[in-house]
Amino acid sequence: MSIYDHLEFRHLKYIMAVAEEGSFTRAAERVHVVQSNLSKQINEIEDLYGVRLFKRGNRGGATLTEAGQSFYNFARQLDELREEAVNSLQAVQQISSRPFRLGFSQYVEHLVLQTVSRAYRELFPKGEVVAEGDDTDVLLRRVQSGDLDAALVTLPLSFEGLCAQPVMHERMVVLLCKDDALADKEELSAEDLDNRLAIFSDPRHHPSAHTRLLEMLEGQAIHPKVMAANFNFEHIQYMVSEHMCMALIRENEVLRDSLTTRPIKGVSWTIDSAIVYRPTDKRGALSLLLRDLTRRFPMADAKPRKKPPQQAGTEVLPFDASKKKAS
Repeated sequence: MSIYDHLEFRHLKYIMAVAEEGSFTRAAERVHVVQSNLSKQINEIEDLYGVRLFKRGNRGGATLTEAGQSFYNFARQLDELREEAVNSLQAVQQISSRPFRLGFSQYVEHLVLQTVSRAYRELFPKGEVVAEGDDTDVLLRRVQSGDLDAALVTLPLSFEGLCAQPVMHERMVVLLCKDDALADKEELSAEDLDNRLAIFSDPRHHPSAHTRLLEMLEGQAIHPKVMAANFNFEHIQYMVSEHMCMALIRENEVLRDSLTTRPIKGVSWTIDSAIVYRPTDKRGALSLLLRDLTRRFPMADAKPRKKPPQQAGTEVLPFDASKKKAS
């Protein structure tokens, strides 16, 4: 018998209960076993692997040792994986009964929608994804009501009671002409941009993002030109190339040869995309999809991701001011 075979899920359950309750007595009550039996089994695991997980106190009290804290973290992860295994069984039945209904905002990068749809189909080859585009607030209401299983939107959100898992961060930079005197600078200051920077976000489609964008600019003492929201990226590039304005865009947009980009000094602003869902629905197919997306977008919670250049013609997206920070 291998030493690995001695550790079973019930041991993990017991160790987690003692750690979270801080007491062998309360842990035994929680997992419905006799305290002496629970203590004995944890002692056997400690002796077998030569490590102390708990510091014992009076009246059954217990606190994690340093090794115990590390093992507790692993135990929680393993317990989550066990739940995922059960969820996978439920998901097979779920996907056979109806398609996965995924909403998406027009401000979400197409690469994100493609990746999420591909991830679902790879997880469930017989599954069907029905994608529907709409305004952000409409999508959130539909998720809240259960009309959609999840939605891809850009932050910030104006709705409560929904969960959001970050998917992609894209840094925002300033678009300007290569022959502009400011192109000689590595970074642009607020003074450089005041009354020259134009924004093209549409308050009708994502009002909270538009409002936050204006707050961000005001916080840097930048007074922008608010342009017509129906301009596409080709229009924006034309206006910049004609020296009518400068514009905020995604860092990895495909540009005309005459144009370039520069960051804004002292800030790091991003477009933050997320998949939004009801907390009660984090099970079955959705649970497995969320876990898979953390693998496909591993840097979503850390820093802006690089992405392959896309075709020109995408609108400028509203972005999340919560990511503003000093460089």
